[in-house]
Amino acid sequence: MDTHLTNTSTFAELMGIKASTLHHWYKDYLSGFEPEGREEIHRHDLTLHSGNKKEIIEVPIVLPDNVGRDMAIDEKLIGNDFYTIFTNRKTGKIAFCGATTSSKRLEQAMLPIAKELVQVETITRDLSPSYARLCSTMMPAAVQVADKFHVIKNLMEANNAVRVRYRQEILEKKRKAFAKFKEEERVRRLECDKNGTKFKAGKFAYLEDKLSNGETLSEVLSRSHLMLYKMQEEWTSKQQQRAKILFDKFPDIAKAYELSCAFRAWYDKKNVGAHHLQIEKGLHDWYEQIEIADVDEMLNFKTQVESNEEIIMAYFIRGNTNAIAENLNKRIKQFIASNNGVQDVDFFFFRIKNFFASTSN
Repeated sequence: MDTHLTNTSTFAELMGIKASTLHHWYKDYLSGFEPEGREEIHRHDLTLHSGNKKEIIEVPIVLPDNVGRDMAIDEKLIGNDFYTIFTNRKTGKIAFCGATTSSKRLEQAMLPIAKELVQVETITRDLSPSYARLCSTMMPAAVQVADKFHVIKNLMEANNAVRVRYRQEILEKKRKAFAKFKEEERVRRLECDKNGTKFKAGKFAYLEDKLSNGETLSEVLSRSHLMLYKMQEEWTSKQQQRAKILFDKFPDIAKAYELSCAFRAWYDKKNVGAHHLQIEKGLHDWYEQIEIADVDEMLNFKTQVESNEEIIMAYFIRGNTNAIAENLNKRIKQFIASNNGVQDVDFFFFRIKNFFASTSN
Protein backbone atom coordinates (compact mmCIF):
# COMPACT_ATOMS: atom_id res chain seq x y z
CA MET A 1 0.00 0.00 0.00
CA ASP A 2 2.77 2.44 0.96
CA THR A 3 4.41 2.42 -2.44
CA HIS A 4 1.20 3.81 -3.95
CA LEU A 5 1.00 6.67 -1.44
CA THR A 6 4.51 8.11 -1.56
CA ASN A 7 3.14 11.45 -2.73
CA THR A 8 0.01 12.03 -0.68
CA SER A 9 -0.32 15.67 -1.74
CA THR A 10 -0.56 14.82 -5.45
CA PHE A 11 -2.80 11.80 -4.86
CA ALA A 12 -5.14 13.84 -2.64
CA GLU A 13 -5.28 16.59 -5.24
CA LEU A 14 -6.30 14.12 -7.93
CA MET A 15 -8.99 12.65 -5.70
CA GLY A 16 -10.31 16.04 -4.54
CA ILE A 17 -9.43 15.25 -0.91
CA LYS A 18 -7.41 17.37 1.49
CA ALA A 19 -3.84 16.02 1.76
CA SER A 20 -4.05 16.26 5.56
CA THR A 21 -7.23 14.16 5.55
CA LEU A 22 -5.72 11.46 3.34
CA HIS A 23 -2.57 11.45 5.49
CA HIS A 24 -4.73 10.95 8.61
CA TRP A 25 -6.72 8.10 7.02
CA TYR A 26 -3.63 6.31 5.85
CA LYS A 27 -1.68 6.73 9.08
CA ASP A 28 -4.45 5.78 11.51
CA TYR A 29 -6.43 3.16 9.55
CA LEU A 30 -4.56 1.70 6.59
CA SER A 31 -0.82 1.64 7.29
CA GLY A 32 -0.66 -0.74 10.25
CA PHE A 33 1.46 1.81 12.09
CA GLU A 34 -0.34 2.07 15.43
CA PRO A 35 0.71 0.73 17.90
CA GLU A 36 2.96 -2.05 16.58
CA GLY A 37 4.70 0.15 14.06
CA ARG A 38 5.63 2.81 16.61
CA GLU A 39 7.03 0.19 18.99
CA GLU A 40 9.08 -1.37 16.17
CA ILE A 41 10.59 2.01 15.25
CA HIS A 42 11.95 2.39 18.80
CA ARG A 43 12.97 -1.23 19.38
CA HIS A 44 16.68 -0.51 18.78
CA ASP A 45 16.90 2.91 20.46
CA LEU A 46 20.10 3.42 22.42
CA THR A 47 19.79 4.58 26.04
CA LEU A 48 22.87 6.24 27.52
CA HIS A 49 23.38 7.14 31.18
CA SER A 50 25.75 9.80 32.49
CA GLY A 51 25.33 10.36 36.21
CA ASN A 52 21.69 11.29 36.77
CA LYS A 53 21.19 12.18 33.12
CA LYS A 54 19.65 9.84 30.59
CA GLU A 55 19.98 10.29 26.83
CA ILE A 56 18.06 8.36 24.22
CA ILE A 57 19.48 8.02 20.71
CA GLU A 58 16.73 7.08 18.28
CA VAL A 59 17.66 4.21 15.96
CA PRO A 60 14.62 3.70 13.70
CA ILE A 61 16.18 1.32 11.17
CA VAL A 62 18.40 -1.71 11.86
CA LEU A 63 18.27 -4.33 9.10
CA PRO A 64 21.29 -6.70 9.07
CA ASP A 65 20.11 -8.38 5.83
CA ASN A 66 20.74 -5.14 3.94
CA VAL A 67 24.46 -5.12 4.77
CA GLY A 68 26.60 -6.13 1.79
CA ARG A 69 30.15 -6.00 0.49
CA ASP A 70 29.89 -2.42 -0.77
CA MET A 71 28.37 0.12 1.59
CA ALA A 72 28.01 3.90 1.90
CA ILE A 73 27.67 6.07 4.99
CA ASP A 74 26.33 9.61 5.02
CA GLU A 75 24.46 12.10 7.18
CA LYS A 76 21.02 13.57 6.56
CA LEU A 77 19.09 16.30 8.34
CA ILE A 78 15.60 14.97 9.08
CA GLY A 79 13.33 17.16 11.16
CA ASN A 80 15.62 18.85 13.68
CA ASP A 81 18.26 16.12 13.95
CA PHE A 82 21.14 14.81 11.88
CA TYR A 83 20.85 11.09 11.18
CA THR A 84 23.56 8.72 10.02
CA ILE A 85 22.35 6.53 7.17
CA PHE A 86 24.22 3.34 6.24
CA THR A 87 23.27 2.15 2.76
CA ASN A 88 24.00 -0.85 0.56
CA ARG A 89 25.58 0.59 -2.61
CA LYS A 90 24.43 -2.33 -4.76
CA THR A 91 20.77 -2.51 -3.70
CA GLY A 92 20.22 1.05 -2.48
CA LYS A 93 18.60 -0.35 0.68
CA ILE A 94 19.13 1.18 4.12
CA ALA A 95 20.80 -1.14 6.62
CA PHE A 96 21.01 1.30 9.52
CA CYS A 97 19.71 4.73 10.48
CA GLY A 98 20.43 6.46 13.80
CA ALA A 99 20.00 9.99 15.15
CA THR A 100 23.69 10.71 15.77
CA THR A 101 26.93 11.34 13.91
CA SER A 102 29.15 10.59 16.90
CA SER A 103 31.49 7.64 16.25
CA LYS A 104 31.30 6.49 19.87
CA ARG A 105 27.51 6.43 19.92
CA LEU A 106 27.31 4.89 16.47
CA GLU A 107 29.61 2.05 17.56
CA GLN A 108 27.14 1.19 20.30
CA ALA A 109 24.07 1.63 18.14
CA MET A 110 25.47 -0.54 15.33
CA LEU A 111 26.30 -3.53 17.56
CA PRO A 112 23.19 -5.43 16.32
CA ILE A 113 24.74 -5.51 12.82
CA ALA A 114 28.37 -5.95 13.93
CA LYS A 115 28.51 -9.55 12.74
CA GLU A 116 27.34 -8.59 9.26
CA LEU A 117 29.87 -5.74 9.02
CA VAL A 118 32.68 -8.28 8.68
CA GLN A 119 31.67 -8.85 5.05
CA VAL A 120 32.04 -5.17 4.07
CA GLU A 121 34.89 -4.75 1.56
CA THR A 122 34.47 -1.09 0.59
CA ILE A 123 32.86 1.82 2.39
CA THR A 124 32.39 5.24 0.81
CA ARG A 125 32.12 8.20 3.16
CA ASP A 126 32.66 11.94 3.45
CA LEU A 127 35.76 13.42 5.06
CA SER A 128 34.28 13.48 8.56
CA PRO A 129 36.77 12.37 11.25
CA SER A 130 33.87 10.79 13.13
CA TYR A 131 32.99 8.49 10.22
CA ALA A 132 36.71 7.76 9.74
CA ARG A 133 36.95 6.47 13.30
CA LEU A 134 33.71 4.52 13.01
CA CYS A 135 34.74 2.76 9.79
CA SER A 136 38.19 1.92 11.14
CA THR A 137 36.69 0.45 14.31
CA MET A 138 33.62 -1.37 12.98
CA MET A 139 34.93 -2.32 9.51
CA PRO A 140 38.74 -2.52 9.87
CA ALA A 141 39.19 -4.76 6.80
CA ALA A 142 37.13 -2.53 4.49
CA VAL A 143 38.78 -0.13 2.04
CA GLN A 144 37.59 3.37 2.87
CA VAL A 145 36.92 5.57 -0.15
CA ALA A 146 36.36 9.31 0.04
CA ASP A 147 33.09 10.24 -1.55
CA LYS A 148 33.93 12.11 -4.74
CA PHE A 149 30.82 14.29 -4.48
CA HIS A 150 31.95 15.74 -1.13
CA VAL A 151 35.55 16.24 -2.25
CA ILE A 152 34.51 18.13 -5.40
CA LYS A 153 31.96 20.11 -3.37
CA ASN A 154 34.73 21.24 -1.01
CA LEU A 155 36.95 22.07 -3.99
CA MET A 156 34.29 24.25 -5.59
CA GLU A 157 33.57 25.98 -2.30
CA ALA A 158 37.27 26.86 -2.01
CA ASN A 159 37.31 28.06 -5.62
CA ASN A 160 34.18 30.17 -5.07
CA ALA A 161 35.47 31.55 -1.76
CA VAL A 162 38.12 33.58 -3.63
CA ARG A 163 35.38 35.30 -5.63
CA VAL A 164 33.39 35.90 -2.44
CA ARG A 165 36.45 37.45 -0.78
CA TYR A 166 36.79 40.08 -3.50
CA ARG A 167 33.05 40.71 -3.62
CA GLN A 168 33.09 41.36 0.13
CA GLU A 169 35.89 43.88 -0.37
CA ILE A 170 33.73 45.84 -2.81
CA LEU A 171 30.72 45.61 -0.48
CA GLU A 172 32.93 46.88 2.35
CA LYS A 173 33.93 49.91 0.25
CA LYS A 174 30.25 50.58 -0.42
CA ARG A 175 29.43 50.25 3.31
CA LYS A 176 32.21 52.68 4.25
CA ALA A 177 31.06 55.13 1.56
CA PHE A 178 27.51 54.94 2.97
CA ALA A 179 28.81 55.49 6.53
CA LYS A 180 30.75 58.55 5.30
CA PHE A 181 27.63 59.83 3.53
CA LYS A 182 25.56 59.47 6.72
CA GLU A 183 28.18 61.35 8.76
CA GLU A 184 28.29 64.13 6.19
CA GLU A 185 24.48 64.32 6.28
CA ARG A 186 24.57 64.51 10.09
CA VAL A 187 27.07 67.36 10.01
CA ARG A 188 25.07 69.15 7.32
CA ARG A 189 21.86 68.81 9.34
CA LEU A 190 23.58 70.35 12.38
CA GLU A 191 24.81 73.22 10.23
CA CYS A 192 21.29 73.81 8.91
CA ASP A 193 19.88 73.78 12.43
CA LYS A 194 22.58 76.20 13.55
CA ASN A 195 21.95 78.57 10.64
CA GLY A 196 18.17 78.23 10.81
CA THR A 197 17.93 76.94 7.27
CA LYS A 198 15.78 74.10 6.02
CA PHE A 199 17.57 70.76 5.77
CA LYS A 200 16.92 68.79 2.61
CA ALA A 201 18.09 65.16 2.86
CA GLY A 202 20.49 64.00 0.19
CA LYS A 203 20.26 60.68 -1.61
CA PHE A 204 23.11 58.20 -1.35
CA ALA A 205 24.54 57.04 -4.65
CA TYR A 206 27.46 54.66 -5.09
CA LEU A 207 28.50 54.88 -8.70
CA GLU A 208 30.52 52.15 -10.40
CA ASP A 209 32.01 52.28 -13.86
CA LYS A 210 30.53 50.09 -16.56
CA LEU A 211 32.99 47.57 -17.96
CA SER A 212 33.38 46.38 -21.57
CA ASN A 213 30.49 43.90 -21.26
CA GLY A 214 28.11 46.53 -19.84
CA GLU A 215 28.31 45.27 -16.24
CA THR A 216 29.85 46.85 -13.16
CA LEU A 217 32.59 45.08 -11.24
CA SER A 218 30.09 44.18 -8.50
CA GLU A 219 27.80 42.63 -11.10
CA VAL A 220 30.64 40.68 -12.71
CA LEU A 221 31.61 39.22 -9.34
CA SER A 222 28.01 38.43 -8.41
CA ARG A 223 27.13 36.85 -11.77
CA SER A 224 30.28 34.70 -12.00
CA HIS A 225 29.13 32.23 -9.33
CA LEU A 226 27.75 29.48 -11.58
CA MET A 227 30.31 30.14 -14.31
CA LEU A 228 33.16 29.12 -12.01
CA TYR A 229 31.51 25.72 -11.48
CA LYS A 230 31.65 24.97 -15.20
CA MET A 231 34.53 24.00 -17.45
CA GLN A 232 35.54 26.63 -20.02
CA GLU A 233 34.08 24.70 -22.94
CA GLU A 234 30.68 24.89 -21.25
CA TRP A 235 30.65 28.71 -21.00
CA THR A 236 28.26 30.79 -23.08
CA SER A 237 29.62 33.73 -25.06
CA LYS A 238 28.47 36.12 -22.30
CA GLN A 239 30.23 34.02 -19.69
CA GLN A 240 33.40 34.03 -21.76
CA GLN A 241 33.32 37.84 -21.83
CA ARG A 242 32.63 37.97 -18.11
CA ALA A 243 35.44 35.50 -17.35
CA LYS A 244 38.00 37.57 -19.28
CA ILE A 245 37.12 40.66 -17.26
CA LEU A 246 37.01 38.74 -13.99
CA PHE A 247 40.36 37.05 -14.50
CA ASP A 248 42.06 40.26 -15.70
CA LYS A 249 40.83 42.20 -12.68
CA PHE A 250 41.40 39.42 -10.12
CA PRO A 251 44.35 37.11 -10.97
CA ASP A 252 43.77 35.07 -7.78
CA ILE A 253 40.33 34.07 -9.05
CA ALA A 254 41.90 32.95 -12.32
CA LYS A 255 44.53 30.92 -10.44
CA ALA A 256 41.90 29.28 -8.21
CA TYR A 257 39.75 28.41 -11.21
CA GLU A 258 42.66 26.89 -13.17
CA LEU A 259 43.74 24.87 -10.13
CA SER A 260 40.21 23.57 -9.56
CA CYS A 261 39.97 22.50 -13.22
CA ALA A 262 43.34 20.75 -12.91
CA PHE A 263 42.18 18.84 -9.83
CA ARG A 264 38.94 17.81 -11.54
CA ALA A 265 40.93 16.55 -14.53
CA TRP A 266 43.12 14.47 -12.20
CA TYR A 267 40.03 13.18 -10.34
CA ASP A 268 38.27 12.19 -13.57
CA LYS A 269 36.82 8.69 -13.97
CA LYS A 270 38.99 8.16 -17.06
CA ASN A 271 41.92 7.72 -14.65
CA VAL A 272 40.25 4.88 -12.73
CA GLY A 273 42.50 1.83 -12.95
CA ALA A 274 45.66 3.84 -13.69
CA HIS A 275 48.85 2.82 -11.88
CA HIS A 276 49.05 4.01 -8.27
CA LEU A 277 52.37 5.80 -8.86
CA GLN A 278 50.94 7.69 -11.84
CA ILE A 279 47.96 8.82 -9.77
CA GLU A 280 50.20 9.84 -6.88
CA LYS A 281 52.56 11.81 -9.15
CA GLY A 282 49.63 13.68 -10.70
CA LEU A 283 48.38 14.69 -7.26
CA HIS A 284 51.80 15.77 -6.01
CA ASP A 285 52.35 17.83 -9.17
CA TRP A 286 49.07 19.57 -8.35
CA TYR A 287 50.31 20.22 -4.80
CA GLU A 288 53.31 22.05 -6.29
CA GLN A 289 51.05 24.18 -8.48
CA ILE A 290 49.02 25.11 -5.40
CA GLU A 291 52.13 26.20 -3.51
CA ILE A 292 53.33 28.33 -6.42
CA ALA A 293 49.91 30.00 -6.85
CA ASP A 294 49.81 30.86 -3.12
CA VAL A 295 46.03 31.43 -2.90
CA ASP A 296 44.90 30.95 0.71
CA GLU A 297 41.57 29.30 -0.06
CA MET A 298 43.18 26.73 -2.35
CA LEU A 299 46.00 26.13 0.14
CA ASN A 300 43.32 25.30 2.72
CA PHE A 301 41.75 22.80 0.33
CA LYS A 302 45.17 21.29 -0.40
CA THR A 303 45.65 20.66 3.34
CA GLN A 304 42.30 18.88 3.44
CA VAL A 305 43.29 16.71 0.49
CA GLU A 306 46.70 15.90 1.97
CA SER A 307 45.16 14.82 5.28
CA ASN A 308 42.76 12.50 3.41
CA GLU A 309 45.07 11.51 0.56
CA GLU A 310 44.81 7.73 1.03
CA ILE A 311 41.02 7.54 0.91
CA ILE A 312 40.78 10.09 -1.91
CA MET A 313 43.21 8.09 -4.04
CA ALA A 314 41.28 4.90 -3.23
CA TYR A 315 38.66 6.15 -5.70
CA PHE A 316 40.95 5.17 -8.58
CA ILE A 317 40.94 1.48 -7.61
CA ARG A 318 37.38 0.83 -8.78
CA GLY A 319 35.78 4.24 -9.17
CA ASN A 320 33.55 3.80 -6.11
CA THR A 321 31.40 6.80 -5.21
CA ASN A 322 28.60 7.64 -2.79
CA ALA A 323 26.16 8.13 -5.68
CA ILE A 324 23.65 5.69 -4.17
CA ALA A 325 23.71 7.51 -0.83
CA GLU A 326 23.40 10.92 -2.49
CA ASN A 327 20.52 9.67 -4.63
CA LEU A 328 18.86 8.28 -1.51
CA ASN A 329 19.28 11.66 0.21
CA LYS A 330 17.61 13.33 -2.75
CA ARG A 331 14.73 10.84 -2.74
CA ILE A 332 14.21 11.27 1.01
CA LYS A 333 14.18 15.06 0.54
CA GLN A 334 11.51 14.67 -2.16
CA PHE A 335 9.63 12.26 0.09
CA ILE A 336 9.60 14.88 2.89
CA ALA A 337 8.49 17.66 0.54
CA SER A 338 5.61 15.67 -0.95
CA ASN A 339 4.30 14.21 2.32
CA ASN A 340 3.63 17.23 4.51
CA GLY A 341 7.12 17.29 5.99
CA VAL A 342 8.07 15.35 9.10
CA GLN A 343 5.06 16.00 11.33
CA ASP A 344 5.32 12.68 13.13
CA VAL A 345 8.92 11.44 13.10
CA ASP A 346 7.97 7.91 14.12
CA PHE A 347 5.46 7.56 11.31
CA PHE A 348 7.92 9.15 8.87
CA PHE A 349 10.54 6.49 9.64
CA PHE A 350 7.91 3.77 9.57
CA ARG A 351 7.26 4.75 5.96
CA ILE A 352 10.93 5.32 5.13
CA LYS A 353 11.72 1.84 6.42
CA ASN A 354 8.96 0.28 4.31
CA PHE A 355 9.86 2.23 1.20
CA PHE A 356 13.67 2.51 1.28
CA ALA A 357 14.75 -0.43 3.44
CA SER A 358 12.29 -3.28 2.95
CA THR A 359 13.74 -6.24 1.07
CA SER A 360 10.33 -6.91 -0.45
CA ASN A 361 10.50 -3.72 -2.59
